[in-house]
Amino acid sequence: MIETATSTPVVIGVRGLNVFYGEKQALKNISAEIHEKKVTTLIGPSGCGKSTFLRTLNRMNDRIEGIRIEGDIQIAGEDPYAKGADLLALRRRVGMVFQKPNPFPMTIYENVAMGPKMHYGLRGKQLDEVVEEALREAALWDEVKDDFRKKNGLNLSGGQQQRLCIARMLAVRPEIILMDEPCSALDPISTAKVEELIGQLSGAHTLLVVTHNLQQAERISDYTAFFMFGELVEHGHSKAIFTDPVHRSTQDYVSGRFG
Repeated sequence: MIETATSTPVVIGVRGLNVFYGEKQALKNISAEIHEKKVTTLIGPSGCGKSTFLRTLNRMNDRIEGIRIEGDIQIAGEDPYAKGADLLALRRRVGMVFQKPNPFPMTIYENVAMGPKMHYGLRGKQLDEVVEEALREAALWDEVKDDFRKKNGLNLSGGQQQRLCIARMLAVRPEIILMDEPCSALDPISTAKVEELIGQLSGAHTLLVVTHNLQQAERISDYTAFFMFGELVEHGHSKAIFTDPVHRSTQDYVSGRFG
């Protein structure tokens, strides 16, 4: 890991990252350092490259036809794009939560148990303990503990489904958590629960969260990165980004003058 002047370890280092969808360039010469066990929010107008950046980190873009990636990415000192890189290990290390909840059409227990069974071969009591712990971490256990072995995950409310997806991801013990607008489809009460959960997870995990909600970004993050037209315009402590940004375009965006 890289050590910065603030003595905060950097768990993700990106240098000169360019991403192309065919002839269209989605990311332009991105360089950034993501701090360990902190929350970094990615903000900017729609189509500016935030989600592309997020998905590039754990190779979720691999199956997109015509994609081309240039530059250097280091995750805890390893290159996820190196020849022979273990994609399964990468997905264990770097978990992902999507904009729309996507529980599997099976019981709550089976949703959460699938990852630990596949990655670690857990069974029986040990698997039960991991499932319960993940549901507790996702602040869902008290709501589902009476019927989580029988109730289908698709029968939960939208907010509960999103927390189920978070529990499913936590069950494989990722070091880094990527969230692509995790609250955009949720009501205010569910959003508040997810925001509280992000705060609790940050002590043990590194989180990158894409959001269009500037108030949310300011509330939940330690660092903020502002993207525009595929470029990383400004990246720093959230307090500075929202109160005293360096670039005029950042100031215009966070003040609501455009975007």
